[in-house]
Amino acid sequence: MSALTTSVHRSITEVKQGEWNAIVAQQADTGSVFERYEWLRAYERGTGADARHVQVRKSGTLVGVHPSFVRPLPGTPFRFLGPARPGTNGALIATDEAAVFAAIADEMAALTSGRTIGHLLRPAGDRSLRYGTRLRERDYYPSVRDCRFVLDIDRPWDAVLGDLSGKKRRNLRKADEAGVTATDVPVTPDSIDAFAGRHADHMTRLGGDGASPALLRALLATVGDRLKLFRATVDGEPAGELLAVLDDERGTLVLLFPAYDPANFTQFPSEALYRAAIQWGIDAGYATCDFGETTPEFTDGTFSFKTDFGGEVRPTLRWERIDSLVGRVFYLLGSDRVVGRLFGAGRSARPER
Repeated sequence: MSALTTSVHRSITEVKQGEWNAIVAQQADTGSVFERYEWLRAYERGTGADARHVQVRKSGTLVGVHPSFVRPLPGTPFRFLGPARPGTNGALIATDEAAVFAAIADEMAALTSGRTIGHLLRPAGDRSLRYGTRLRERDYYPSVRDCRFVLDIDRPWDAVLGDLSGKKRRNLRKADEAGVTATDVPVTPDSIDAFAGRHADHMTRLGGDGASPALLRALLATVGDRLKLFRATVDGEPAGELLAVLDDERGTLVLLFPAYDPANFTQFPSEALYRAAIQWGIDAGYATCDFGETTPEFTDGTFSFKTDFGGEVRPTLRWERIDSLVGRVFYLLGSDRVVGRLFGAGRSARPER
């Protein structure tokens, strides 16, 4: 067997774009748009994040990759290694699975020391379960702190509509009666800048972080062809927007960033936006529509909103390894507030209710 070699890169620009994307999209069958070179480049440009991307080669050929970034733990001198926010960072392996997985895990262990207290592996799909035993042997623990709703849209709109709750169908009729219209609009520098302001206002009302204008502009520059912007209007004025990402690797339309105007909620523009996005995804041939991460709490308004669209709720599985004694104490005590700040990934596409 040929020896494997590993390397760590502090920017995605240090790797070959075509090689990296081939592992993500063609060979590994586990990747997503959030692990592609272009998304990682946008995240670096838009946030200034410090990367620790791992590559594994066999006889000079790239056979495995794992993207990660140094992320601070707010209010402490500590930091950890994890995915972009939003994003995923699976162990993406083309061949010699056991050996390449071990090489990636060994490199991540070497990178966590001192103030870097742990590592979060957040795969895009359930395929990571195949590594469960090996991850546990290396002191990784699975956690489910969030969930996501995934709707099957590989079918006509009428079939999707039939699975909506009666409440959602009534709200859509009320939106139509109120003159709410929703459609996709061109993704341009002007439309992204306008969305950035509305998104910032929306996230301020919710007390969340969201995506900065710098990150949104960087995404436009590097993955503009993967962005889709939907806008609802009432009497010609914007009432809400959704910025979606085209995850062609998984045939999924991801409703990622919201921007709603609370003054118009009685006219149900959020329902009209979701309908427009779903219908566009059906026409474009996508298999699923992902509504983004949600708190797994049935009394939460966002959870209820997405439940009524008839999607399947799926756990967001993370594998967490915390090396420091302090970090382990927090983990064992079950401090969701502290661990959530350490490993949380924010909420996506959340209507304000």
